[in-house]
Amino acid sequence: MDGAQPLGSRWECRSLRAFFLIPCSLFWVAWRGSIRGSQESEHPSWRTYCVNAALLVAVTATLTSMAFIFSWLLSGGSPHGMDPSPGLWKSLGPIIKWTLVASVAFAALGKGKGRFLVLKWAVADVFAVAMVYMLQMD
Repeated sequence: MDGAQPLGSRWECRSLRAFFLIPCSLFWVAWRGSIRGSQESEHPSWRTYCVNAALLVAVTATLTSMAFIFSWLLSGGSPHGMDPSPGLWKSLGPIIKWTLVASVAFAALGKGKGRFLVLKWAVADVFAVAMVYMLQMD
């Protein structure tokens, strides 16, 4: 790698998309089930609304995680465990943390299979970010 090429190279961006396919596929399955459930029941309970809120917050968290990783990689990444130059990634960190916590809290209050999919999403989202970090350090 020459000195002019940033650490956020093409393979890292491709791996980012690949790792975030798992959380996005979990969303697709959860939303599909949520839409079917709302069509079947005439009066959804508040717990159903909690699952829908968890899905909305989880979508926001995933998009924010992706923006965080792109910004972090474009700012130079962290190959030796040090922080790269300042960028958008610094302000997105707390947003990711609190949206992840909020989605898990809403899912805990929810009802049905969708809540388990949101909990699986949380694990997959953290895994995707961790894998991008690990690949970037190579």
